[in-house]
Amino acid sequence: MKKWKCKKSEIILDTKFLRVRKDLVELPTKEQKEWVYWDSSDSAMVIGMTGSKVVMISQYRYLPDDEVIEFPSGGLEGHETPEECAKREFEEETGYKCNSLVKLGAFYETFSQLNRKIHIFFSNDIVKTSQKLDSGEDISVMLVDFKKAMEMTRKNGIVSAESALAVLLLKAKIDAKEIKIG
Repeated sequence: MKKWKCKKSEIILDTKFLRVRKDLVELPTKEQKEWVYWDSSDSAMVIGMTGSKVVMISQYRYLPDDEVIEFPSGGLEGHETPEECAKREFEEETGYKCNSLVKLGAFYETFSQLNRKIHIFFSNDIVKTSQKLDSGEDISVMLVDFKKAMEMTRKNGIVSAESALAVLLLKAKIDAKEIKIG
């Protein structure tokens, strides 16, 4: 497949949490079109496990107007690596520190509207510290049996696509005997 060529790119909205970019692209047919998308840094997520329980968080999310159960995640800051971000966000949001990480995969979230890739990690080498929430964050920490998290995923109790994918990736790694738990 032939790639598109970016002829012009401009930021049309730039706030602390959202940057929107408009590109003028040329298709292989020489046709030109505008492409508007959310321009974002990558993010990282961790499934942390203590014993047979995974560390999840629950917080209100404005757009779905609901409390959502998910795994802790956040955007890379500055020159941070995905691993550094994963460890920082996990400790900030849960009050648990990851001593080691295993990468489960990296995926684009909505690749036609968002250029962010989410890096998903697993750790069963965590220790309790304390939450360091950002201003305005109201996050409850939950320890959920992994079998219950699988059931929640199957029954649509975990509505975050990234968190549901993380559960399925971990289950696949466990089934393939690449990761041992409990």
